[in-house]
Amino acid sequence: MEHFWMNFDTRTCARKAVDVLVIGSGAAGLQTAWSLAQKGRHVLVAVRDTLADSNTAKAQGGVASALGPDDNPELHLQDTLVAGAGLTDEKIAKIVVTEGPEAVLDLQAHGAEYDLNPDGTLALGREGAHSRNRIVHAHGDSTGAEISRALRAIVAKEKNIEALEHCYVTDLLVRDGVCYGVVALQEGKPLCLLAKAVVLATGGVGRLFYHTTNPEGATASGMALAYRAGVQLKDMEFIQFHPTALALPDKPSFLVSEAVRGAGALLYNTKGERFMPQYHPMKELAPRDVVARAIGREMQKCRANNVFLDATVVPDVKTKFPMIAETLQDYGIDMAKDRIPIAPAAHYMMGGIATDEWGRTSVQHLYACGETACTGLQGANRLASNSLLEGLVLGRRVAQKLCETSGAGLPEGIYWESAMPDVDMLPANVRKMSIAVKQLMSRYMGIVRNQEDLETTIVFLKECLRLMTDKASTTVEMLDLHSQLLISLLMTQAALARQESRGGHYRLDYPETKEEWRHHSLQDIKEPGKVVYTK
Repeated sequence: MEHFWMNFDTRTCARKAVDVLVIGSGAAGLQTAWSLAQKGRHVLVAVRDTLADSNTAKAQGGVASALGPDDNPELHLQDTLVAGAGLTDEKIAKIVVTEGPEAVLDLQAHGAEYDLNPDGTLALGREGAHSRNRIVHAHGDSTGAEISRALRAIVAKEKNIEALEHCYVTDLLVRDGVCYGVVALQEGKPLCLLAKAVVLATGGVGRLFYHTTNPEGATASGMALAYRAGVQLKDMEFIQFHPTALALPDKPSFLVSEAVRGAGALLYNTKGERFMPQYHPMKELAPRDVVARAIGREMQKCRANNVFLDATVVPDVKTKFPMIAETLQDYGIDMAKDRIPIAPAAHYMMGGIATDEWGRTSVQHLYACGETACTGLQGANRLASNSLLEGLVLGRRVAQKLCETSGAGLPEGIYWESAMPDVDMLPANVRKMSIAVKQLMSRYMGIVRNQEDLETTIVFLKECLRLMTDKASTTVEMLDLHSQLLISLLMTQAALARQESRGGHYRLDYPETKEEWRHHSLQDIKEPGKVVYTK
C-alpha cells in the first residue's frame, strides 16, 4: 500500500526529469552533489528553503579528523567506539576515520579556510571524549558555516549541478521496491521530479523538541519519507542532548560549543558548586550523555532551570569564540566576565534511515547520508564532531557507488496519484498542536525517560495522528506536523521498547546498561508499533 500525504497526479502535474536528485544542502548533500558532478553526473539539489539553510551551517565546534602528529585513525576509532556505548558499527567507524583525513584536506584544497597555527599547520582543538587534539575548526567557532560556504561556492561553479530552492519534498515515488523520484510542493502546487537515483540528506529531528539547538528545517522529513516508502528506521531512541545550550527565560536556545569546555571552561550549579568531578573522571570533557544527565541532576537538586558555564577562566575566550561571544553579548552576557546560564537541549539524532556503508537503503536507487541516515557510526552516543566528518565521507561514498550504476528509468505506463479529503485543521490549530507535541517530547523524551511518561506520550501522538490519517496536507506547516507526529511516535515507541539505559537513552526505571540489549532497533511500516532488534 502506498502512503502519500498530498494530493497529486503525476500524469497531469508539472514534471522535471533529472539524473540524480539530492534532497538537502548540508555537508552530506552538497558533498554528494560535488562528488557526482566531478564524475560527470548531472545533479539537481532540492531544498525546502535555500542552499544556505542547513544544520551544517549552524555547527560550531568542528570536524574531527586524525591529522595531528600524535594521532592516527586507530586512536580516533577507539574513541568513537567508547563513546558509542557498545552500538557503534566498527566496520563503518573504521571506514569513516580512515577516509576522513583525505575528505577534510580535499575540501581545504578547494577553498575551505580552516584555522591554522603560525607555522601553517592545522590548529587542532579537543572536545569531550577525544584522547587527542583532532578537531579541525574555522574562524574559532564557525566551522559549519565555513564548510557550508566552501561547498556552496564549489557547487555554484559546477555546470553539472542545478539548485531548486523553496521546494518541499512530500512523497517518494516508489513501485515494487524501486525509487523513481519524488513529488514536491512548490509555490503551492505539486511538482513531479523524476530521477534515476534519489539521495536523502535532509538532516535531523531537533525541531521535534521544544528545547533544541537545531534550525527550523530539522523536522525529520527525510526519515518520514523513507519510512512511508518501506525503508526501515534504525536506533530511533538515541537522541543526543547537547549539555550546554543557552537557557534564558523566553529566549531561543543557542548552542555554546563543547569546544568552550575543551578550552577549559567549567560547570557550576546555581549554588556555586563545581560538580562534574563527582560524575566522571574526564570531568567537563566526559561524553555528552554523561554531562547532560549530570546537569539535569544538578538542576533537579538545586530546583533550578539551569546551571552555569564559566568561560571566564579561558584566556582570550572572546577571540577564540567570536561568534558565540557576539551572540551572548546580544543577550547581555559578556562571556569573559559572566557565567553563562545553560541547560541541555535536543541536538543530534544518532538513529535514522537504515543504510549500509555506501548509503544504500533497502529501496533500490534510494540513498541516504548525513544525520538523516543511520550507518551505525554514531552508535548510542555520537563522539563530538564526528557528524561533519561522516557527512563528508559518506557523501563521497554515495557518489562513488552511484557512479557504478546506471539508475532507474521510469517504465512506460507507470504513474502515481492520490485523491484524499484535505486535513480539516485551521492554521492556528496546526501551530498549537505542533508546540504541544514539542513540549511533550522535551518533557518525556528528554535526557531521562520512564515507562509511564512514554506510554502517555504514545497515546497522545496516536490520537493526533488519527486526525490526519488518510487526509491530504495542503501546506508546508501541515506536512511538517505530519512528519513531526510520525517520527515522534516512532522515537517514543523505540524508547519504550528498550528496557535499559545506553548512551543517549536513559531510563529511570531501567538505569543499568545490559549486554543482552546490545542490539540495534529497527522499525518497519509493515508492522507499525513493533520494534525488533538486530546485531
